Amino acid sequence: MGEEGDNSNNNKNGNSSSWEAMEELQRTVKESAIRSALSFQESSSSHLRSFQDHVPEAISKFNSYENAFFSKIKEELLTAKDHPAAAIGLTLTAGLFLMRGPRRFLFRNTLGRFQSEEAQFLKAEKTVKEFSFSVDLMKKESRKLLERASLAEKEMKNGHTELLDTGSQIQRHAKSVDKVETKAAGMD
Repeated sequence: MGEEGDNSNNNKNGNSSSWEAMEELQRTVKESAIRSALSFQESSSSHLRSFQDHVPEAISKFNSYENAFFSKIKEELLTAKDHPAAAIGLTLTAGLFLMRGPRRFLFRNTLGRFQSEEAQFLKAEKTVKEFSFSVDLMKKESRKLLERASLAEKEMKNGHTELLDTGSQIQRHAKSVDKVETKAAGMD
């Protein structure tokens, strides 16, 4: 019985030490959470303060760029008002550049001349390859279509001969039916 009492004392001591360890762990977790929250608050507030310090500078730069932009537009509008022929010419030129057909024509006839012979040769070679590839595809498709047409023609001829054979068989059967009917009529 003495051993059982010793075991219960050991269990009580073991339970209390594990309980103390759990309390210590809980306390350290709380302390570390509080420390990390404080450091997060300090770092976020310092970032916020630095952001707030840069905001007035960014606003002043934005306002200066905005003023410069609109003053330039006002100047150009006044210039266009003073020189209407130049404004019309620039508007037409801009319109031509914005339309697809004239823009393509201008690029081909102006920028195409600045290309080296090698670049022009490579471009021409590329288009030749594309055309030959498309021609090969067309040839293959035409072969397939011709094969299908010949097969359809053969099937049509076979069907025609079968129809003729069936028609002649029907005529033979009709003649034999007539002969049987005449014999049957003569036997009466």
